[in-house]
Amino acid sequence: MISFILAQAQQPSPEDVAAIEAISNLISLISYFLGAFLCWKVYEKCGVENAWFAWIPILGLYVNFQAGDEEQPLLWTILMFIPCINIVSIIKLLIAWIRIFQKLGKSPWLLLLALIPCVWFILLGYLAFG
Repeated sequence: MISFILAQAQQPSPEDVAAIEAISNLISLISYFLGAFLCWKVYEKCGVENAWFAWIPILGLYVNFQAGDEEQPLLWTILMFIPCINIVSIIKLLIAWIRIFQKLGKSPWLLLLALIPCVWFILLGYLAFG
C-alpha cells in the first residue's frame, strides 16, 4: 500500500493509459460542447447579435463582454491574454457575468455557486432555460 501512495507502483500498461486518455478526452469534449451550448443560449436570451460566437473559444470571451454590456469588449478580450493585466480583465469578466445575471432577472449571488466544481453547468442551464 505504501508503494502506491509513494507513486512507486507498477507502470500501467499502454492499453490502460490509452483507455484513460480516451475517457479524459471524451469528458473534455462533452464539457466543452455543453458549456458552449449553454453559453450560446444565455447570450441569445441577452439579445447578443452573434451569440453563436460562444462556440469559438476566444470569440466566446468577446461575446461574454458584449452580453455583459461592457464598453470596448474587444479591448478586454485582448487584455485577457496579457500576463498581469489579465487580472483586471478577469475582474471585468466577473462584472460582465454579474450584469448578465441581472439582465436575466437572477440574483448575482448565485455566481458564488460557480466556485463548486461542476455547478457552473447547472448555473448556465438555470440561466439559459430558467
